[in-house]
Amino acid sequence: MDWPLAIDRNREALRRIVAALFVLAGLADGRSLSKLPRRLYAAVMLVLLPAESAVRRLIVIAARGLVLKPRAPRPLPEGLPAFSAAGALRTPAFCLLDPLKQFSLDDFDNNALPRFSFDSAFDPAFDMPQFSSPDGPVEAAQLFRRLRALRNALNSLPRQARRLARWQARRGVLLQRKGPFQPMRMSAMRPGPPPGRRLRALHEVDDVLRECHGLAMDRLNEPDTS
Repeated sequence: MDWPLAIDRNREALRRIVAALFVLAGLADGRSLSKLPRRLYAAVMLVLLPAESAVRRLIVIAARGLVLKPRAPRPLPEGLPAFSAAGALRTPAFCLLDPLKQFSLDDFDNNALPRFSFDSAFDPAFDMPQFSSPDGPVEAAQLFRRLRALRNALNSLPRQARRLARWQARRGVLLQRKGPFQPMRMSAMRPGPPPGRRLRALHEVDDVLRECHGLAMDRLNEPDTS
């Protein structure tokens, strides 16, 4: 397998997708926004999550075989500004690890469901729930940070691979320590389907994610010659 070629082909496809997301979100001209219409927010999120998963798998492929020593922890300098001298928001670091699935017994607790009497449904004074307008504004600052982090990761894939290699080195050090076992992430990719995977493709990003996930699994199953 020509891994550099496979990485470059999918990275270019993801760059086109991310560039389209920036245009869709109104960030292509460098504007700084804080909110988006609800429908637009949902349209961006439809693509963002699988795009992040695809980029993580490209990083896993690129990091295979890299052996780096973990960096010594450094304290964050006091008074570090969140903005650069030019006033631009610092680009956040791309999250290298898949979000884990969250399960809660509360989801199956019938007592947690809202209840109302049958008679009240015909009471003119009964207050029906007020749903937000589909075009109402939604706070999107976190969404914009994720978009910027995603674009930065695509433009600095070798650096992201080194970040992952250092994370793997730290994990190896923790596994060698004596004492009671502490739960920890064993892989950047969570077990099972990747976050954002859809059984039926709705967007180009779904096909890219499917290919990147398959390539990452093949890469991890190769013998590690490092």
